[in-house]
Amino acid sequence: MKLLNQYTLAALVLTLIMHNVCCAWSEGGHHVVALLAYDLLTEAEQAEVLSILEQHPRFAHDFRPPRKIRDTERWRIGRAGFWPDVARNLPEYNRPNWHYQPGKALTIGNEQMLNILQSPGPCPVEASLDSEELHIAQAVELCRRVLSDQTQPAGDRAIALSWLAHLVADAHQPCHAGSLYAEDVFPEGDRQANLIKIVRGKSLHGLWDGLLSQRYDEQEVSDQIDEITHGGDAMKAGPGARRRPDSLNPLTWIDESRTHARSLVYSSEVLGPIRATVEGMADEVPRIDLTDAYLERAKSLAEVRAVQAAYRLAEIWREALDSESHKQE
Repeated sequence: MKLLNQYTLAALVLTLIMHNVCCAWSEGGHHVVALLAYDLLTEAEQAEVLSILEQHPRFAHDFRPPRKIRDTERWRIGRAGFWPDVARNLPEYNRPNWHYQPGKALTIGNEQMLNILQSPGPCPVEASLDSEELHIAQAVELCRRVLSDQTQPAGDRAIALSWLAHLVADAHQPCHAGSLYAEDVFPEGDRQANLIKIVRGKSLHGLWDGLLSQRYDEQEVSDQIDEITHGGDAMKAGPGARRRPDSLNPLTWIDESRTHARSLVYSSEVLGPIRATVEGMADEVPRIDLTDAYLERAKSLAEVRAVQAAYRLAEIWREALDSESHKQE
């Protein structure tokens, strides 16, 4: 495993302390995943993705690059991945439930004392981009359907393209795949680790959101992509993830994320104080002071998950473009 040097680790800790809790990979993180996927496409495929994106109904408002941006094309691709978070301030497009998958990642105590949300079923046939009660796996299914269908309005296909960039990334963030349920402590779940408070940051979920990159900075995102592609072994995880059976099924990504949540997000240094509280040894769960080793492991996993998400997103985009080409023949 690649270890962070002391300067990188210090920078990571500083950004995590400053990070505001949100409900997805941070802005920079979504740019990273979308651009990693974009770079896996051919030039012709990239041009088609941009052509579809230009039909977005919010393109003139939400995809206008800041003046300081040097590469406006790459900024817009990254922006597509982040746009569903921009849409949180747009009631017409905001879909809060789409960003996570209900269900349990882990339980502590008597499950009969817990109110565990069940994972939803397949996407309803009648679902549309206006459907608010969908969750990650259902929303991915819907958006793949819309993007692949050339008869759909061009604006809807652009919205679907953006949501896919966002949701594929979110599904690979372990905290988005379920919650920890703990008797008397989190009987309704920890809200995807948002209720677990930490010393170096606001919440465990917020820490994971910020591991790839923080608020968007063009150079920082470029450096993070360079680190992932050339600085270690993360890129090796991509081809294997793509070859896995059901590799484009979002439930596969959710299962992987839940496995990572059990093994790393909810490590012994996180579960120890929670178990102590469940067993009555403490009145409430204290803010948890995560070790540097935890941050190093989390950072490495975040990079691997970003690569796996990118390979799968690129293939989903590619399949939609292939479907469009076949309909034009």
